[in-house]
Amino acid sequence: MKKLFLLLVICFPFLSFAHGSDEFEIGIDAKGVKLSGTLTMPAHAHGAVPLVIIIAGSGPTDRDCNGQGFKSDAYKKMAVQFALNGIATYRYDKRGVGKSTVENMKEEDVTFNVMIEDAKTIVANFDKDTRFSKVIIAGHSEGSLVGMLVVNEKNKYISLAGSGFPIAVTMKEQLKGKLGTMEKATFAKLDSLQKGKSVTNDLKGLESLFRPSAQPFLKSWMALNPTAEVKKLKCPVLILNGTKDLQVAEKNAVALNKANPSSKMVIIPNMNHLLTEIESDKAEDNYASYQKPELAISKKMMDEMILFVLK
Repeated sequence: MKKLFLLLVICFPFLSFAHGSDEFEIGIDAKGVKLSGTLTMPAHAHGAVPLVIIIAGSGPTDRDCNGQGFKSDAYKKMAVQFALNGIATYRYDKRGVGKSTVENMKEEDVTFNVMIEDAKTIVANFDKDTRFSKVIIAGHSEGSLVGMLVVNEKNKYISLAGSGFPIAVTMKEQLKGKLGTMEKATFAKLDSLQKGKSVTNDLKGLESLFRPSAQPFLKSWMALNPTAEVKKLKCPVLILNGTKDLQVAEKNAVALNKANPSSKMVIIPNMNHLLTEIESDKAEDNYASYQKPELAISKKMMDEMILFVLK
């Protein structure tokens, strides 16, 4: 019996570390949808703990950071690392994505403003939850701008690979020199959308970009300027960007930091858009990592966020 007791004492610490977190499926009622998400709590937590709400990136990206053409599990891995440091997280499927389904939902029903209202509902839900000592909003990519518009003075805010420029400017940069004789007409359509005007869909090869059902979302997104929004924030702000981000260049972080001088900016060496560190300088190797969920997320990024949350 004495030997058995000693064996249990020796094994117990290993069992504790293996069980570093507890996950719960949590649905939050928003207008016309129950937003489905995962609450990850540090195991054996005593008293109130900080909570990080993770807002997903562009398009139909789900709560784990998986979507069309990529599987990274970045947010899921992030939640595990936060939990090991005594920090809870809530990550959710956006409206119409994953388990946050809406019956008979049409593409034109979801605008950027709808995404903002959904995120506001989630933040309000957790702001009043006494299990949490403070709430931190972490928005990735497109979610960075959403986060800026829902954070309040009681919160903290983290921008992960967030754009520092209006989306119309970014789109023109990405398309410049690739459209040949259609460039002028394409840019004119983008200008119209930015002014809130619908456009006709008559450019060959760009039918998807200018499809009528996508225009309500584009118009509502183009009306917003990230630097103007981050300038308004009165809460602590952390801005993170990677040197190997092929989608959001470092200058975006610089623009956000300049607009809000009290913010802290950290450029993460070798981190790409899906928050993984890449040694290779080849674009094809960078994009190949988008299909490798087994890769670890950036330790430097996690260290910076953990310090910011616990400070």
